[in-house]
Amino acid sequence: MRWLALGLLAAILGAVWIQLWLPRMAHAAFSSGKWKRAMRYYRLIGALAFRPRRKRSAVLSRGACAVAAGEHEQAAMLLAALDGTQLETVEQAVLLNNRACLSLDTGVPAADALALVDQAIELRPDVPALQHTRARALLAVGRIDDAIAVLDGMRAAGELAPWLEGERCRELATAWESKGHAEYAAEYRARATVVAR
Repeated sequence: MRWLALGLLAAILGAVWIQLWLPRMAHAAFSSGKWKRAMRYYRLIGALAFRPRRKRSAVLSRGACAVAAGEHEQAAMLLAALDGTQLETVEQAVLLNNRACLSLDTGVPAADALALVDQAIELRPDVPALQHTRARALLAVGRIDDAIAVLDGMRAAGELAPWLEGERCRELATAWESKGHAEYAAEYRARATVVAR
């Protein structure tokens, strides 16, 4: 009887870890910009998932981590494995955003990346990470003032994850430097460095 109770307790604890703590650990690693660690957690979540939605979510998250880590071939493979027509609205927005980020990182015309992220924002206008991708694309196509407006608006809903705030500051530094405002650029670069610590 004792072994049965211990087995049941172990099964319950294992289920809690898989359903609750593992996703939290993955999200915490992602939010702090620890891409490789987050990718390992998301891979494990996908391997242990029973529901198709959870498996797709893990693949999307792994794709985002791979893009952020600069592992573009792996990101392209993960994102290509997903059929956008079979995804829910939130998943479609993430997929479009991940593809836009990958495009910006790999030299695809910035206008194409901007079109992708604009589609993502139509689906989820409330997500700051999508706004960040849009600002990157706007910078890449030379729409500096529009990019600054988007970057300034990203914090309207509240504080950003540290990695995202650091990226926002880096993009603002680039934008202000391109406008010839070296002092603003230096200020935002310094902020990005502080946030990254």
